[in-house]
Amino acid sequence: MAGSFILVGGFACLAFHWEDYQLVVILIPEIVAIIYMLLQLYKIERKGKGLLVLMISIIVILSMLLLIGTLPVIGYDNNTMIRNDTLFIKGSYAKEIPISSIIYIKGNAIVPPIGIRTNGISFGAYNVGHFRTKDQKDILLYLHSDDTNVTYIKTKNNEDIYINFKDSALSVDFPNKLKAAFHRPAKGK
Repeated sequence: MAGSFILVGGFACLAFHWEDYQLVVILIPEIVAIIYMLLQLYKIERKGKGLLVLMISIIVILSMLLLIGTLPVIGYDNNTMIRNDTLFIKGSYAKEIPISSIIYIKGNAIVPPIGIRTNGISFGAYNVGHFRTKDQKDILLYLHSDDTNVTYIKTKNNEDIYINFKDSALSVDFPNKLKAAFHRPAKGK
């Protein structure tokens, strides 16, 4: 029964382009099936193993809820905008970067090999926060996809920032918008 829900739900997610919800559609029937099987096992094995079964079921349920709880965090794309000569990166590890502090912008950049995550979130293609490269260089990542262009930003404070979006069109257009703001004369001068 759980298998048929997983198959139908998985195909529905593909048909309606709900890729972000595919993991939830797969996990919920499995969680329900695991809970049902553990409760049936508990009814059968009422002799001293009941507490063990209960503890295992609680651990499984909590781990699944924790996994499902992280999905909303990684489901959102960058909320990035350029306004009043400032680049605003909202969301997890939000940052405001004055355009005047940017010294270099490169579209279609290559992210250096990552050594460790120092303070951030890393879940598959989703990498947001502070990371250290294998060359021991600290960088700030706002990466939401492995399949879209990455923009590299270097600031006067010697910060290296890499940013992209889930949407390929946004990832391609972003460095052009940023360069246009970078080359535009500052207001009031």
